[in-house]
Amino acid sequence: MDISLNKAELEKLVEIAIMAEWVMTAHDYEEEDGRRDDYIKLIQKIYAHASKNGMKKEIDFMDDIKEYMPNTDWEDQTQAAEFIREYEEKTFWDELIERLSDRDMNRKLGGKKAGSFEEHMAIYEEFATKYGEEFAENELENLEIKQAAKAKPATARPGKKR
Repeated sequence: MDISLNKAELEKLVEIAIMAEWVMTAHDYEEEDGRRDDYIKLIQKIYAHASKNGMKKEIDFMDDIKEYMPNTDWEDQTQAAEFIREYEEKTFWDELIERLSDRDMNRKLGGKKAGSFEEHMAIYEEFATKYGEEFAENELENLEIKQAAKAKPATARPGKKR
């Protein structure tokens, strides 16, 4: 199978590969479970093809590891890098709001389930709206970790040394 790409399309394909590789490896690259192997091999083929077809300055071959890698300076200026930054930013706030809202909803319900889906959503939205407004206005400025109450130290039983 052959796909004919012009230089602009090839650059976009490389950027798609950059985003895919980032999703697979950004947080747990050291995890060697084999799930990513076929994808990484395909990404390497894309990078190699790009390097040999007009993107030699944008794609470096790393002799020490025998892999192609996008040139960092070029990569940082791509639309892919901008998409990744936007995704990380939005995901951070969405996850923070969702997790805090879930926590507070569960606390409010005392570990029980809401009576209906509508009740569940109303309680969740109450907290999500509160956190969404707070973070939109103040970001993390007012977020603090309160110190958990310290447990009393265990006392030694008579006749036992600690």
